[in-house]
Amino acid sequence: MPLAAFDIEIAQEIPDGETDWTRIRPGVSCAAVALEGMGDPRTTADPRGEPGLFDPTTHALTRDGASHLVDALQEAVRDGYTLVTWNGVGFDFPVLAEQSGRHEECVKLAMASVDMMFHLFCVKGHPLALDSALVGMGLEGKAKSVKGEGGQPVEVSGKDAPRLWQAGQYSAVLAYCAADVRRTLALALECRKLGYLAWTSRAGKRNRLELPGGWLPARECLKLPEPDTSWMSDPPTRVRYVAWMARPTPSSA
Repeated sequence: MPLAAFDIEIAQEIPDGETDWTRIRPGVSCAAVALEGMGDPRTTADPRGEPGLFDPTTHALTRDGASHLVDALQEAVRDGYTLVTWNGVGFDFPVLAEQSGRHEECVKLAMASVDMMFHLFCVKGHPLALDSALVGMGLEGKAKSVKGEGGQPVEVSGKDAPRLWQAGQYSAVLAYCAADVRRTLALALECRKLGYLAWTSRAGKRNRLELPGGWLPARECLKLPEPDTSWMSDPPTRVRYVAWMARPTPSSA
């Protein structure tokens, strides 16, 4: 099945050290979807183009705006695409569920999606940054600079995106989100072609995740045997990524 990479950016910053984003309720600022074989990614609008879809105070998508995004993802699935993300199960889908109020639909989308990071986590027991995976596979790393308002270059990262959005740098954040999904799709396709994901650890060790059957949807990853994490002092658990599915997150107005 063809792939459709999906990514969101958030509207409010999450403070350093905060491990529970639900206390912040950051909201969705924008999103992008890259369809395999279909050229440039599709992005959501910005508050200047569709002001009615954004909260005038937080500049996040309203419930209706986020709901339109859920509709678009469901349409892609109906068209035969498999959604693919990097940490979508643990972040993008629960944030979207909270913002749209469509918890059940987002759970179904997440469980049927391919979350490459979650697949790796379920096998190895530890997370991995997207940039590390891209570099490990010999692909272009995450964008460090994009075109902002007026075509001027803007330095940006995932951490910077909420601040830039609040400052009105909508073009920069949309470009950054589009670059992320473009790279996410490229990574998924490269791993599918080669049959593995490779990366280098912080200690300089070369690692590989073999993918003899390709990427697994999240629901199948949850059936995999638990990895040995006895070497870790405080190993994360799968519950951390999927606990939101068991109960609706507080919905926003």
